[in-house]
Amino acid sequence: MKTTKDKRVRAKVIGVPICIWSEAGVVSSRSCTRQLDCERCLFDQNMMDFYAYNVTPLPAVPNAA
Repeated sequence: MKTTKDKRVRAKVIGVPICIWSEAGVVSSRSCTRQLDCERCLFDQNMMDFYAYNVTPLPAVPNAA
């Protein structure tokens, strides 16, 4: 059975860019359809919006005295 890493390596060898969300491990293997032009990518915009509204920030770390 092929792993996600095998798919990424195969995609890089044949010249298909991998989505940055896939590279980060947030989504499963996904090829980029915009040639890494994330500013105009609807998928990237949706992911950014999702994480902006659904991820709570970490609590502040108190200063050491």
